[in-house]
Amino acid sequence: MAFFLACLLAVLPVVSMKSPIFGPKEVIGVQGGSVSIQCFYPPTSVNRHARKYFCLQNLRGFCDTIVSSNGFVSERFSGRTNLINFPGNGSFLIQISQLKKEDTGLYKCGVGISSRGLSFDLTLEVGLGPNLPDNTEVITTEVGETVSINCPFQEQNAQDRKFLCKKAGESCALVIDSQNKVGLDYEERATFEIGGTSSIVFVVTISHIKRQDVGLYICGIGEDSANGIQKNVDLKLLEPEAELVYAEQRGSVTLNCALGSTVSSVPKYLCRIRANKTCDLVINSLGFTNDDTHGRILFTPTTKPGSFSITILQVRKEDAGLYHCGAQQNGQPSEEGPIRALQLFVSEETTVPSSPLVVKGPPGGSVSVTCHYDPKKDNTLKYWCKWKDSNHCTKLVDNLGKVDESYEGRVALLDQPENGIFTVILNQLTPQDAGYYWCLSSGEHNRKSSVKIDIIDGQSHLIAPKTVTAQLGQSLNISCHFACKFNSYEKYWCKWSNRGCETLPSQEEGNSQAFVDCTLNSRIVSLSLNSVTRADEGWYWCGVKQGQNYGQTVAVNVAVEEEVFRNAVQPTEVVLNEVAVQPKVRGKKIEVPTDLGSNEEQSGGSSVLVSTLVPVALVLIVGAVALGVIKARRRWRFSDRISVGSYRTDLSMSELEHNPTKFGAIDNLDTSVQESTLGGENECITQAENPEEIQEPKQVKRSSKEEADMAYTAFLLQSNNMANEIPLDGASNA
Repeated sequence: MAFFLACLLAVLPVVSMKSPIFGPKEVIGVQGGSVSIQCFYPPTSVNRHARKYFCLQNLRGFCDTIVSSNGFVSERFSGRTNLINFPGNGSFLIQISQLKKEDTGLYKCGVGISSRGLSFDLTLEVGLGPNLPDNTEVITTEVGETVSINCPFQEQNAQDRKFLCKKAGESCALVIDSQNKVGLDYEERATFEIGGTSSIVFVVTISHIKRQDVGLYICGIGEDSANGIQKNVDLKLLEPEAELVYAEQRGSVTLNCALGSTVSSVPKYLCRIRANKTCDLVINSLGFTNDDTHGRILFTPTTKPGSFSITILQVRKEDAGLYHCGAQQNGQPSEEGPIRALQLFVSEETTVPSSPLVVKGPPGGSVSVTCHYDPKKDNTLKYWCKWKDSNHCTKLVDNLGKVDESYEGRVALLDQPENGIFTVILNQLTPQDAGYYWCLSSGEHNRKSSVKIDIIDGQSHLIAPKTVTAQLGQSLNISCHFACKFNSYEKYWCKWSNRGCETLPSQEEGNSQAFVDCTLNSRIVSLSLNSVTRADEGWYWCGVKQGQNYGQTVAVNVAVEEEVFRNAVQPTEVVLNEVAVQPKVRGKKIEVPTDLGSNEEQSGGSSVLVSTLVPVALVLIVGAVALGVIKARRRWRFSDRISVGSYRTDLSMSELEHNPTKFGAIDNLDTSVQESTLGGENECITQAENPEEIQEPKQVKRSSKEEADMAYTAFLLQSNNMANEIPLDGASNA
């Protein structure tokens, strides 16, 4: 039983552990030749110093060590194999020479103990060398290159036809001959040349080598290609040796491809080899990306002509495989032209922190994105860009103070080096903000990441005025309404700048009425600015967070203007979420309207209204006073005119003496009352003098006779004046 448990424990690590060691899955060699096998491992401190090995699996399931980094070499491979460790790049190289047929088999490449843990399987196949005829020259080249084939001939054949043909079964297809005949497959690619009359060699040059050009060629003389053979040429293609590239799941990887200066102006591509040997296009320099990598892949030309790099973020297990990079005019995969092979291995054992692949926010709302980096590395630059297509990612903000102009007041990068993260907040969302965004930093490439932002239906859970106009030198109070879901969150106000958002003091003012579904736990948090200055202009954010995790935010733009008038302007009541609320934006001497629509427009409108109504009111008052004076003067003249006919001219002094006040005698100079009788009807006309305008000195008290004499004299004078004013061109009662 104990033996069974020991065996089980020995097997379980192999079964359950997903090894991060990788390398080529298949290696092919020929008898007498040699092969090189490169194995990669995660470059951790433990792995760098651990034992590396290469072993051959036997029929019993064990793995016999062939060579190890401890200096061991098996007797069977003694003198023809060695192992070289490269701890700097996390790889080691196994070289085997003088290959034999019996070397074919299943091998393991690993780190640690041969029977456990970190290893991967590969197959080595050793075949026979090519069975070529005598007098055969082997030429090895690459796709897209140019080769020259030298063909000798005898002097007696100087005048005979000379040719080069390609063997195809029992026949031989013409490439080119001395009579300038060219095969269809070689038009504009093959040339024929003889050095001179004394030369006994002709040279055939073939350019732009294709994969179908591989095969056996014959240099011949005469008309019969079978009897005039002078030389055999075996043309082989040097298959691109796959460069092994290591990546961790959820991390990032950069694939470098150098094709040469001859294709510097030709569109480039990257394709992935499938099981049926086809190559599916992944990305090209013309703007194409496939669906699997859309939004997480980027094509970047390098300074070296004909070279480029391709960066893939959020690496998945399915991304592992063999890739070809090349150049073609149409940007499509082809066997023609230069090709480089890249073998991508993806380790499922990853150190990359997980992060959301998609974040969502409503129009007018906000999103926050957490980006990871290694704080132990020299990450001097951290930035956030918006992915446009396969060739462009537009930088929006970085930690050095650069912010895209169209995103001012909307985006901020908050660095937290102690945690190895930086947070990017984007608010005032619009439908145009939907898309893919990249977190990038200099240094550790594995910490690059991407996220997709979706704009969904809904409303923000934070409410504040969009714009506020403050008076210079006055105090300002701005309220922010927080929904119930943020009851346990830390709430804050901060002032935005291109280097982040500096937290400001704020105070809580109780429950908010801005949300229909909750009132008990909703809150109002206010920001107060005392004695506003020009420096207070700009963007202010209110938001929530839990610890170091930032949540939603809302932005308020504060404008500062000179104080024009001191009459208080009542804030406009606004409707938020179908409930009337009145966000508080108070001043000590003047209240600032806080309509969520546009406070600036209301303020401007009030100023225009006041400046218009005040002059109009003054004009109306002056007109009313003038009209009143005119009417009063006309009424006075009219009363004088009809009073002449009502007075009796045969009054006696006795009547004036007995009733002096009836005829105009006055005891009080502050008022005068005139009474007249017209046809039995009484009309009373009262004229009050303004005591502020007329200040008469007090009169010496007189006797009744003196008063009567004065009244009578005044009456006669007044009657005479009235008689002169009566018109003479009509009927008169005078």
